[in-house]
Amino acid sequence: MSTISIKNEFHDFGKYIQVVAILTIVSIVTGMAGFIAFIFLFIAMGSLKRANYTLNNPLLHEFRSKYIRGVIARICGVVVLIIGGVNLALFFFIPLPFPVYISLSMSTILFLSGIVIIYVGVAAEMKAWKNLKAFFENNYKMFPANISEEAIKGCDYLKKGTLLTSLWFLIIPAIIGFIFQVKGYFDLAILNTLSPNDVSESIEMQAESPVIQPIKDPEGKINYCPNCGAKLSELGNFCAICGSEIR
Repeated sequence: MSTISIKNEFHDFGKYIQVVAILTIVSIVTGMAGFIAFIFLFIAMGSLKRANYTLNNPLLHEFRSKYIRGVIARICGVVVLIIGGVNLALFFFIPLPFPVYISLSMSTILFLSGIVIIYVGVAAEMKAWKNLKAFFENNYKMFPANISEEAIKGCDYLKKGTLLTSLWFLIIPAIIGFIFQVKGYFDLAILNTLSPNDVSESIEMQAESPVIQPIKDPEGKINYCPNCGAKLSELGNFCAICGSEIR
């Protein structure tokens, strides 16, 4: 993948994140917009995945995997929480003459387990944004300074926003967290402004694999295979280990 192609993937990531930011604001009016925002967020991650085919950066990989694990954990936690909560409500508020629900102790365990699973997911999402922030910090010169700075701030806002919005039962922190998330998405969306000349050649350098150079003795003879690094005998023109031709 060329530098231009990688640039296009980061550009698309910023474009989709901008849509996520707008839909997050619209979700105040309709919850469906929030669901659509999640879809576009995963589409944006697809752009990073394609860019990482060449970059092979562990921080980008960890960002995607931890975020996905976090979302799955939060969804599972909500389901378990609802099941436990509904059964607790049946016990205390709508007693039925026949046992159609699970025991009180099991309902309590499910309810508490759901909370724990949700916050395990929250922790994973926070680590995901931390990984993406570290990527932009470690590869600061890969993009223009203003874009790198905004992307770093955006990841930081999203990390904090993830924690604060999880405290939905505390109104003020939840509102601040929502604002942080919107701000973070718009900061990351600055990648949408990338132009073909904005991506440093360091992207290509990062993607290149180290090449084993043949080792020569003082007389100019090749002593080690340039392909596998095995020590060579002085006989023949091919490596006895991998079969590569020695020139």
